[in-house]
Amino acid sequence: MTLDHDAVPRQFRHWLLHCGLNALPSFIIALAWCDLWRYPSAIFAMLSAIACFVILYTVLGSLRGPLSQPDHILARSLKLGTRIRAVVTLCSLPALATEGTLFFTPDLWCGMLATAGVNGTMQALGHQGGALSEGSFATVFAITLLEGFILSFLLFMISFFALVFIQIRDRRKAFAPNH
Repeated sequence: MTLDHDAVPRQFRHWLLHCGLNALPSFIIALAWCDLWRYPSAIFAMLSAIACFVILYTVLGSLRGPLSQPDHILARSLKLGTRIRAVVTLCSLPALATEGTLFFTPDLWCGMLATAGVNGTMQALGHQGGALSEGSFATVFAITLLEGFILSFLLFMISFFALVFIQIRDRRKAFAPNH
């Protein structure tokens, strides 16, 4: 597998924008509602984990194959999936303002699941206390990575349904009578 070097800048811009935008609700929740603004190491951990996803997706999207070809159906469905996810993110930003509406954001639920997963792993390894209580780089980085993978799974589910939609639309166009 080789990189399509022409696709790297385009993929990097796309994923930098997408990952940055879609990390924003979780970032706000962590800083404002979990008080992680007090821990520079936690902020650096979150930014580092987001950078890992930007690099990962840039590389995956730049490998020679369907994702590096903008006209391929898999690339088109992933692009539509990222647009839908961006709309969900933008619509959820106002819900971050109050504790009552915070529960309507997918990022809160994914973050809680990730925190529970890291806390459970830490307890299984004999560590006491909550993962976020320390604000340490390693625990916040692990939580952010796990949350990113959960949100990525949701993105792939959205992209799968976008793939089905695109295929139906393309078939209708192909078999539509010409006017």
